[in-house]
Amino acid sequence: MTTTRGPLDGVRVVEVANMIAGPSAAALMADLGATVVKVEPPTGDILRGGHRPLDPTITAPYPDPWWQLDNRGKQGIVVDLTTDAGVEVVHRLAADADVFLTNLTDDRRARYRLTPDDIRAVAPTVVYAHVGGYGSAGPVAGAPAYDMTAFFARGGVQGVIGQPDDPPHAFRPGQGDHTTALALLSAILAALRQRDRDGTFQSVQVALYQVATWTLSSDLTVTLLDGAPLERTARADWPTPLTCRFRCADDRWIALCMPGPKDYWDNFCVAVDRLDWTADPRFADGTERFRHGPELVAACDEIFATRPRTAWADRLDAAGVIWAPVQSLTEITEDPQAEALGIFTTLEDPATATTFRTVAAPFRIDGSHVAVRGPAPGLGEHTVSVLRDAGYDEATIAELLANGVVRTT
Repeated sequence: MTTTRGPLDGVRVVEVANMIAGPSAAALMADLGATVVKVEPPTGDILRGGHRPLDPTITAPYPDPWWQLDNRGKQGIVVDLTTDAGVEVVHRLAADADVFLTNLTDDRRARYRLTPDDIRAVAPTVVYAHVGGYGSAGPVAGAPAYDMTAFFARGGVQGVIGQPDDPPHAFRPGQGDHTTALALLSAILAALRQRDRDGTFQSVQVALYQVATWTLSSDLTVTLLDGAPLERTARADWPTPLTCRFRCADDRWIALCMPGPKDYWDNFCVAVDRLDWTADPRFADGTERFRHGPELVAACDEIFATRPRTAWADRLDAAGVIWAPVQSLTEITEDPQAEALGIFTTLEDPATATTFRTVAAPFRIDGSHVAVRGPAPGLGEHTVSVLRDAGYDEATIAELLANGVVRTT
């Protein structure tokens, strides 16, 4: 069945958020068919123009990739929330919305009258969704945060990744934010269902810190039981080659993951051409192999260094071993599996008259239309049309523009 309708067709979202976590959740709702109105300050969202430097050989006009990724398919309006009239504009937009999404800190929400109680007063059946670093309770409640601080650092991710003596590893921009966006989207969709069942105001809270702990919950549940910290393991001391990483002759890496319950040892021995290991009493079962893990890893380092990764790919696949290449970003963009999954999609950017590839939503729904609906808005691009849709007459719109309460491109 083909359709142009998305699961969230008819749902209206008002977003008063910046950077990545909140806006990317709203972008996914736009992919699902929702009408998303993004409210920006006169200076614009600070994500605009913030992407990592492009290849210096690129001199032709190019789109703003981070901005396009997390704001595609939205309508953009500029509102000065430092004015009472600007706050009233946002309240009027919220009154017609199904979802009000914000990442403003607690003090700014209070200053601009955008707290849950403020929005409930004008939109008694809306889903109010807030995403922040640490939530709204506790000793650091409402503190400013980025995913690098709340998610990776305080959230423990940096504390468990890497070699034992390594300093905390840096992570790539948006990793924690985009993970948090998926949690935020899940909570909003559940709240929408609850709202539709009983017609009541719903308040959703998601914190980067809390989402980080969920991603580490397999380890945290053990620490909660025994109280012991997780000790990082050096690769040279890894207890089994079946879950280790190895460098190939061409300096590319492969990752193996065969934790059980099936014992892949014989398959692995075939792949690395060491059938003698299948009869070696030191490696007779998983327990013995764990005792001799560092010895095996060192031997496998020498073996994998004898062939390029493409050669190992054929051998590992033929032996039925579970593995994957450790790919660069360039390799992912050229990966036929990525193409088959529809990981990338193409957009046209009117501002630069360019066509470019971006990342699509990380899921599909058969029989429904989930797709990027258009480019991200220019600053204030839809201010006038959004106000018209909200019921403002032309004279009032002209007055708001003249007074600087709202602005256009």
